[in-house]
Amino acid sequence: MRFRVRAFFPENRHWSAASWEFAILSVLIPNALYLVMMIYFCPIRDFQIGLLAMSVLLGTILGRWSFYLVMVFAMSLDALLVASSYFQMPVAMFFDATKFVSMLQVQHSAMYVIVFGAVIMCFFATNIVVQRAKRRRSEMSLYPFAFCVMLMVFADALANTTPQKMQEVISVAVEPFSAVDDTATTYADLQVVVTSSEQPNLLVVIVEGLGAFSNSESQELVWGPLLGKKVSDRYDVNTGNVLYSGSTSTAEIRELCNLFADYRDLRDIEHLDCLPNRAKEVGYKTAAFHAFTGEFFERVHWYPKIGFENIFFLENRAGLNPHVPISHCGTTFRGMCDADVARSVEAFLLSDSSDAKFAYWLTLNSHKPVGHHEVPDRLNCWNGGVFDDQELCRMAEHWLNISHLVSDIAMNPLLRDTEILLVGDHQPPLFTRHGRRQFQDERVAWLHLRPRNPSENNFDLATINATFFTQ
Repeated sequence: MRFRVRAFFPENRHWSAASWEFAILSVLIPNALYLVMMIYFCPIRDFQIGLLAMSVLLGTILGRWSFYLVMVFAMSLDALLVASSYFQMPVAMFFDATKFVSMLQVQHSAMYVIVFGAVIMCFFATNIVVQRAKRRRSEMSLYPFAFCVMLMVFADALANTTPQKMQEVISVAVEPFSAVDDTATTYADLQVVVTSSEQPNLLVVIVEGLGAFSNSESQELVWGPLLGKKVSDRYDVNTGNVLYSGSTSTAEIRELCNLFADYRDLRDIEHLDCLPNRAKEVGYKTAAFHAFTGEFFERVHWYPKIGFENIFFLENRAGLNPHVPISHCGTTFRGMCDADVARSVEAFLLSDSSDAKFAYWLTLNSHKPVGHHEVPDRLNCWNGGVFDDQELCRMAEHWLNISHLVSDIAMNPLLRDTEILLVGDHQPPLFTRHGRRQFQDERVAWLHLRPRNPSENNFDLATINATFFTQ
């Protein structure tokens, strides 16, 4: 053993060119992509840096193909863990969700294609460094290598530790199905509303990627159409923010069931005491709408368990007339356009005015990476707009468009009394620190519209003269 240790740490080699060439290049090259990301934003990678270092070190003693297997495993695990942290998903959930990758159109995103190409280049460049080091092993000491690895771990922790990382750790520790009180549906008293004698309609909208801005002016800009005088004349308007944890399916269960869980936890459950089920039990017609495939996050399977009688996804054109052409939006998450789904939501709420209805709408098109020119250019995002961040500005245009669409529904003169709630699912996974700093840590925004004069907004079915889902 002493001989082996001395072979790797030979005396009088600590300052050799071979030692420092290997130390610097074998640390920088496998981490090169993430070093570039650190300029903008990158999740903390202390474990992955150590894993890559061990893989490179093994490469100096393993055969070529054995090293390839070790390095492919290490770099793949690194990428998956970074993506898991970046999209604020617990690691186990992210690995489970990899089975949905085939539903995405990753090739349509230049960003993802570039990232994949960069990882491949780093792999081959690392191999060149390792094979060269193997031939010069007798000239090297590993003390410089150990020093560079520790320096990289320190720099990573210094640059990349964020409140979101701490929130991810907390979310992993929470027991599934723990009660959650800090929810928008709780503050809007929707549990009380569904059991009231008036039984107004309910519309709950979860807005993809909408966090809670630190600046109230930015938040008001996104909510804009819902804060105007016309809306406030008809509705009482309340706003606030709530704590979030996890990804979109966690947010759905948070707001609809007031529980901490995600789609995996609902696989073995047949029925859950959630707001839609409670509404259905007292006579509401319930429906859920989403512009993407219902197989993603298994929504087609667990939406009925929490109380939705009718579910509308990309597969059934969200309930729209199959003979009327529709557009598609999004890049990686290519689905229907939220504007078309809004028409379907509105048609459901207008149908058969004698029945109370609960409509749930999960928006899609603000999911990263957002498509260009899919919504009206209201914020001049070509130069970053008021946010000084082009990516954030483009997402904000989608959030603003949702506010316009919901405002149109809310102000429809034929709409019976309807409680309307919009809430974000999680903070937007932005690439830049500047963009992320514009949001409150661990919070998402909500807005609630409550009808001012309940009895004045109800109409007879003959007056409405609207046919469900013929638009």
